[in-house]
Amino acid sequence: MRVADQQMYGTLLANLQRSRQQLLQAQEQISSQKKVTQPSDDPAAFGQIVLDKSSLAQTDQWIRNVQFGTARLDAADSALGQVQNILTRIRELTIQARSDTTSAQGRTTIAQEVRQLHHQLIQLANTDVSGQAIFAGTETNVTPFVIGSGDSVTYQGNSESQSIGVGRNQTAQVLLPGSEVFSGPTTNVFDSVSNLLSALESNNAAGIDTAIGTLDQATNQISNAQGKIGAMANRLEVTKTALDTTTTTIRQALSNNQDADLTAAITQLSLQQVAVEAASRAFSKIFDTSLLTMLQ
Repeated sequence: MRVADQQMYGTLLANLQRSRQQLLQAQEQISSQKKVTQPSDDPAAFGQIVLDKSSLAQTDQWIRNVQFGTARLDAADSALGQVQNILTRIRELTIQARSDTTSAQGRTTIAQEVRQLHHQLIQLANTDVSGQAIFAGTETNVTPFVIGSGDSVTYQGNSESQSIGVGRNQTAQVLLPGSEVFSGPTTNVFDSVSNLLSALESNNAAGIDTAIGTLDQATNQISNAQGKIGAMANRLEVTKTALDTTTTTIRQALSNNQDADLTAAITQLSLQQVAVEAASRAFSKIFDTSLLTMLQ
């Protein structure tokens, strides 16, 4: 084979190999729908893809945290709304019991309903989400409020507030401890009802009258807790919107760097198929011609 033929042979072989490589790349892009799957495809783009995937995973975790907090705040808001309804009913019964026309027996009868409402209050204070108490501070595995003798109620949680991560170096409070909502700081909701029960069953008019004031304090205390929970929920809603926007931005960046343009890939596949066929024919022709020359 002459030198000129050898050079042409080498050039055609290189062209054929390059076309086959590009053909394989086009097939891979169409199959995976990705244009960058390894560092050699595009080192700069691959590095950015790794960073974006890490950012996306972290953002998704913050979104899950927000959903976790929102579920608990929703449950707390619903529970406290029912608590307010019960306190309103207890106050109505207390006003009725305070009347001079209500007999001792009548007050005892009222006490029976109040005691049932008292138990309902305890149940609401022990509300949980997925088995985790929402009014126990960070002691989520305990029953926050336990009733003992004489209608007394003991708090078994702590005074710490639950918080979640919602961003880089950012946290958000998601619940109030039961010690703040029910046991203080203004009044003890359960003690207020317990003292009322004692006054009703002992026909103590003065004690019944005093109970009205403490029930009003309890109502205000629950209202303040509802306001705080509402503010927490609003913050999480705003945070969720921002995180959703961030997620969309990251996903778009990932798509730009990673996803294949299928139309372009299919076009490239067709072009390289033609190129491979042409190079193969040319390569075969040169090889056959050179072989014939050698035989002559």
